[in-house]
Amino acid sequence: MKLLAYFLITLVIYYISKKYNILLDYPTERKNHHKPTPQVGGVILFTILLFFFDYPFLVLFSLLLFGILDDMFKLSYKQKFVFEIVIAIYIVYRYKLTLFEIHNIFTDIFATLWIVAFFNGLNMIDGLNGLSTGVSIIYLSMLYQFELALSYLPIYIFNFFGKLFMGESGILITGFILLSSAVSLENDMVYLTIFFGYPFYEVVASFIRRVISKENPFLADRKHLHHIFPQKMGNLFLPFSYLLAFLFASLPKSYMSIFYYLSISIILFLIHFSLIKKLNN
Repeated sequence: MKLLAYFLITLVIYYISKKYNILLDYPTERKNHHKPTPQVGGVILFTILLFFFDYPFLVLFSLLLFGILDDMFKLSYKQKFVFEIVIAIYIVYRYKLTLFEIHNIFTDIFATLWIVAFFNGLNMIDGLNGLSTGVSIIYLSMLYQFELALSYLPIYIFNFFGKLFMGESGILITGFILLSSAVSLENDMVYLTIFFGYPFYEVVASFIRRVISKENPFLADRKHLHHIFPQKMGNLFLPFSYLLAFLFASLPKSYMSIFYYLSISIILFLIHFSLIKKLNN
């Protein structure tokens, strides 16, 4: 019955957005879609969480409101950074994240920036239909949050077929859900970085390649995995990305997993960077 309710909520919000032209994402040269598309993933998630799950209302509403403002007015990365810092401080205060099982003021500062990086990593992989939503379902399932994973299913189906987008509010709420779910099982950032290895790869890889290319590391581009690899892999990229997310998240909590994660990431980056160079030439 709950799944039916999730679908009904998704359908109603999607219909309202389309009929009254509310929160539509309009095509530009940087985007792949050609028609105005509802970016109401965050509104749907907020509604589902409000009625069926126990999450702090003020936090969810703040994430929703800021995300909608960003979707509507395209806030600068500095404004987004300040907001993400505030949310990160709340998460750090609530969950006491550790680094190599150490917790002090310095690990709290690091954790704040780490959370901001995580939010941005999720945002980076939200550029292909079915990517961020599918990866989120994988993560929630591996965190034994099956009910939450089920709540994403209608959004995933609509998103996969390009009928709606998550929007900034959807990514922010998803980031909060994933972190809240993960730290209830594991609060060490080393292991959590490996678990959420795909979005963290995008953050670090994007920063490194932009610095190497003498570009602003904080400005968006179209050189992420989901922009480059499909040009060689076609439709195989989506299952590849799911497998990549699953592979990183499956690594056990051990020092060898750090080695495996770094090794895979370095190999992936070398392939990624070389493909960018070839395509540019």
